[in-house]
Amino acid sequence: MSFFVPFALERFFAKHEFSAKYLLCSSDCESLPVRELLAMDEGSIDRLLDLRLGYTETRGAPSLRAAIADHYAGLAPDSVFVHSGAEEAILNLYLATLKAGDRVVVNYPCYQSLAEIPRSLGCEVVPWELRETVDGAGRARWFLDPDELPRLCGDGARMIVLNAPHNPTGALPTRREFDAIVAYARKTGALLLVDEVYRRIERDQATRLPSVCEVYENGVALDVLSKHSGLAGLRIGWLASRRADVLDAVAVVKDYNSICSSAPSEALAEIAVKNLEAIAERNRAIVAGNLTLLDGFFERRSAFARWTPPLAGSIAFPRLTDGSDAEALADRLVAESGVLLLPGAYYDYDRSYFRIGFGRANMPEALRRLEDWLDDAGR
Repeated sequence: MSFFVPFALERFFAKHEFSAKYLLCSSDCESLPVRELLAMDEGSIDRLLDLRLGYTETRGAPSLRAAIADHYAGLAPDSVFVHSGAEEAILNLYLATLKAGDRVVVNYPCYQSLAEIPRSLGCEVVPWELRETVDGAGRARWFLDPDELPRLCGDGARMIVLNAPHNPTGALPTRREFDAIVAYARKTGALLLVDEVYRRIERDQATRLPSVCEVYENGVALDVLSKHSGLAGLRIGWLASRRADVLDAVAVVKDYNSICSSAPSEALAEIAVKNLEAIAERNRAIVAGNLTLLDGFFERRSAFARWTPPLAGSIAFPRLTDGSDAEALADRLVAESGVLLLPGAYYDYDRSYFRIGFGRANMPEALRRLEDWLDDAGR
């Protein structure tokens, strides 16, 4: 018997990601070539060429962990644990901290592994649902209510899982809402895992939240270079936490899977981390330009789909206006135009929703292809 159910979203991308011409649903931002990354750090070419291809340290190269720690207020390098991407970090953390019967509250919809791994471990997984709403100023937003936590956690949750900024909706809690979540976790002693992989791509930089590891002693932050930096090919992510015992337990688990990360990837990742703000700024500019185009698209194409505009990240979660099945539309669209959208069914959500991505430089062309297809289809 398989331990995990199939990862629906990843199986969908395995089918389409390298054959569809236009990925209008990508969650990552624009990438860059190795040459451009090396140019950000004088002498890096020689250091890379002289790098010995042996094992690296299980927790990551000390210089890389120090560079990462510099991005967190008051955090030491020993509080950073490098992994082969965010996915390995999620798996190892859950294996290290959860057991059958634990209650885990997870925001919903979510990236499948955030809920499926604890479910496979025999945990009681309780969904914490985001809802589309209109705030007091008349602005539409996706909202996650901190006041629901006492009911969802019941007699006590071992872990609360929050993805902020959120995939796929682009939601971002206000600072007051975030502080309320932290306060409740502190009151109950729950571990608070925050998937922060879209942090730094806020529409308004003043709304950026602090990392959970900066504000909560039982907080665990997850980040990766794949999303805000577009460097998915490096496969470098990390956990950051003041809970040394948690990271020690993660180390025990990692000995049974990857053991350590790739030495060349860590060397390149260190350059990226030292230039993280410049890379993120470049991608914020791409996102901002693409969002302007999408605002116009959804205004013009209200008969096709409507959206609650995202507050952060490089994805959003529109809904087909007629309530029809987005998967049927996506299948036809990619076959006839080469443009790929991600149906909401792959988040185990309302099938009329779909994910759209706007972090890549070719999004304007993909959007034009979508509009041409809609015109041809008479939609």
